[in-house]
Amino acid sequence: MLLKVALLFAMLIQIGAAIIAVSLIRRTRFNGSWILISGGFVLMAIRRLFDFSTLFGNAPVFQKEEVNSWLGIFISILIFVGLIYIREIFNLRDRIDELRKENESAVLSAVIQAEEKARQKFARDLHDGLGPVLSSIKMGLSAIDLQSLDQQNKLIVQRSTSATDQAIVSLKEISNQLSPHLLQNFGLTTAIESFEDQLLGNSDIRFQFEATIGGDRFSYQVEITLYRIVSELINNSLKHGRPTLIQLSLSQQTDMLCLTYNENGQGFEPDQLSEHQGMGLENIRSRVKSMKGIFQLESAPGKGIHVTIQVPAK
Repeated sequence: MLLKVALLFAMLIQIGAAIIAVSLIRRTRFNGSWILISGGFVLMAIRRLFDFSTLFGNAPVFQKEEVNSWLGIFISILIFVGLIYIREIFNLRDRIDELRKENESAVLSAVIQAEEKARQKFARDLHDGLGPVLSSIKMGLSAIDLQSLDQQNKLIVQRSTSATDQAIVSLKEISNQLSPHLLQNFGLTTAIESFEDQLLGNSDIRFQFEATIGGDRFSYQVEITLYRIVSELINNSLKHGRPTLIQLSLSQQTDMLCLTYNENGQGFEPDQLSEHQGMGLENIRSRVKSMKGIFQLESAPGKGIHVTIQVPAK
């Protein structure tokens, strides 16, 4: 009696599973693998019906065993083939994910390259257009004979000359930030040292920079990406971190360039950044992602920040 109840329960479960499987065929858009697996569920339900019916019939034992054997064979074949199809589906999905990531990196890289080209063009336009105008103004002011002027006009000329000098210096700084000539001419190490000297030279913040790449040169895309990342990290620290010590190291390990950044500022909870505070870090992530690199950030309130970045040394 207990066996009959158990077989009845198993039969109902198998029939229910078969009905659900068949009903999902349309929702899977008649996927071949799901049709095969649904067929396996249907045969399993038929097998349970056969097992249950033999308890009340007088079918010969060899017929029961033969039918069960054939049903088991067909079930195994259908499920095996269905699983092969499912494996191919998962492989295809993984490949699609890889292609999507590659496309995202390619799009980010194209956007960043377009941005750098726009920066370079703007820097050239400033230097070639506004630079000569300011130089002409300075030459004109320098040609004025101050001895022939009264005190008031002499003061006006001196102030105008000073303002022109400041404008020329500012123009050079802006042009260099847009398209750093030291990076193009002398490489990443020299450009970072110059940037640090301009930004932190007159501050109380200690800056320790260690580079083991020496004067090695890399593609301009790699160098400008790392230069922008370092600039963003230092600027973020000055705006939000208030550190007294910044440590930066740059090295090459086989085919990867490794950048490590540490500062002892206020720190923060990485998952609780405001949109304004997180914009700089998001820009860094985008740049690293465009290079198919690795970005790791560790921080906590009062613990400063630790950043590790690895990008291919193309």
